[in-house]
Amino acid sequence: MRGPTRRVMRLMMVLAAFALAASACGGGDSDSGSGTASATTAAPATTAAAVPAPATTQAQTQVTIAAVEQTTTTQGAATTTAVPIPSPEGTLRMVEFSPVTSFNPAASQPAQSAYHYPTYDTLTRQRNDLSLEPSLATSWTQPSPNVWRFTVRDDVVFHDGAEFNAQVAVDNMHYHASFQGNPNAATWAAFVDARVIDDTTFDVEFSVPAPQFPLEMSMVMGMMISPNALDGRDLTRDPQGSGPWIWSDADSQAGVTEVYNLNPNYWNPADQGVETVTVTAVPDNNARLNALLTGQADIMSTTRDAQIDAGTEAGNVLISVPNFFAYLIVTDRAGEFDSPLGDERVRRAILLSLDRDAYADAMHFGKADSLGGIYPPAFSQFNVPELDTKYSYDPEEARRLLAEAGYPDGVTIRMPIMPAINPIVEFVVQMLGASGITIELLQINNGELGPGTANAQWGISWFRDLLVHPARDLGKFMGETGRFNAFRLGDLDDLEATLVEALNAPSVEEGYGLYAEVMEGLIDRGVVLPLAHGGQNALYAPYVSGATLGLNMQAPMPYGVRLNN
Repeated sequence: MRGPTRRVMRLMMVLAAFALAASACGGGDSDSGSGTASATTAAPATTAAAVPAPATTQAQTQVTIAAVEQTTTTQGAATTTAVPIPSPEGTLRMVEFSPVTSFNPAASQPAQSAYHYPTYDTLTRQRNDLSLEPSLATSWTQPSPNVWRFTVRDDVVFHDGAEFNAQVAVDNMHYHASFQGNPNAATWAAFVDARVIDDTTFDVEFSVPAPQFPLEMSMVMGMMISPNALDGRDLTRDPQGSGPWIWSDADSQAGVTEVYNLNPNYWNPADQGVETVTVTAVPDNNARLNALLTGQADIMSTTRDAQIDAGTEAGNVLISVPNFFAYLIVTDRAGEFDSPLGDERVRRAILLSLDRDAYADAMHFGKADSLGGIYPPAFSQFNVPELDTKYSYDPEEARRLLAEAGYPDGVTIRMPIMPAINPIVEFVVQMLGASGITIELLQINNGELGPGTANAQWGISWFRDLLVHPARDLGKFMGETGRFNAFRLGDLDDLEATLVEALNAPSVEEGYGLYAEVMEGLIDRGVVLPLAHGGQNALYAPYVSGATLGLNMQAPMPYGVRLNN
């Protein structure tokens, strides 16, 4: 195996000072990453149908949403082409916000995927137009509403020599679903069983329809682990995949840079455009951009809105998926932690105190919308126009509601703040203060926001999601298995029933109406308080080709990326 070049080692040394602990927050274990909403996004279809051109350039193209509820199969397998494939050349250097916390996909948030994609294969894969294409799975169908059937390749070998087949895929399904502390538990909440049909075919059954499941199989949840490592083996610093590159322990430096060298036995050489991939943790936003601008990095993940102009003016290319949703989440709707939150009028007052226009300008530098729904117009299947303007900024009405609730002099509630989101939370505090809502800040460490919210350590917090599909995005707020139904309340049981009804709807149109009811209920009852919709952004150098950024990803995938410098 070839080790990293001197150039890579210099980068490791230059950036080592910035390698800090992972900074996780929100629904997807990231920091306060944000971006532009200038393009529309397509929710991935369950087919490989033709779609518009990908939105990967500086002047992003408009992309129409695809029909995620389709149940037809993908056509054809991802195979090597008969056209001669250029040999891999060079080292792809990526700078990521935080270091890897675990090489075990079942223990990792999608925000960590930059470290996993080089060394693991997924069942499906996203294109830049956000449709799905085959990967380890060559096709998928729905033989019944609650069952997905996958057909898989028969020529894949893991790095340790084990062979991949339907039984290995089934064992991985059970492993992911039962893994203690899996941060992607929502994917597996309705999982019932996975069964082998034959050597290359298996079924996955759910208690309710799971239209988003093939999409989720393109993320860390769909990464296949060697069968030799599914017996409780510690994979924290020991990845066991079948991907295009093999992680090098000897060349890597934990907490700083992870190095991956070419897998000589990979099933699809077309994915291997470079000999080596390195991912370096650079938590400082400016240092990450400077690494790209000075030629020390080829791809910069988690690009801030404020950095887009500087990056593109220097000739770099913006790649953005406009599915970033910022909001306040209220989990303490019984008033156990902060009694005022138990009154819906107080929660409504908080909603009316959010000046979304000012927030979008200040926090997203004008590169986001200020609409009041959960899904922006980019998600044409799920956007509810009535919600976009239903709750406009109205501090006077907010104060009236507080007085009606018995708080004429205002209320004090507690909210967490951590270094990664300091400016955001401080701006929210200012907005709420204008209506007589005082925030007592709870200082926490980066990485503690998501777990603390899920464990009922406070009752309200800033949050962000990378939107995918209502089946995935809405269920976490309700029910016994809802990760962010932290206080285990039953006040949303009717909305949960409506969500299940939407999943079972016989048509897209009927499902839309039911999803709309759920979203309206979450906002009306003060569970989800929208702030803005922006983009999840990355920048790459002009000599880079083949970069793909998908839904629920913070960094482009390395598959097929080439360096043309």
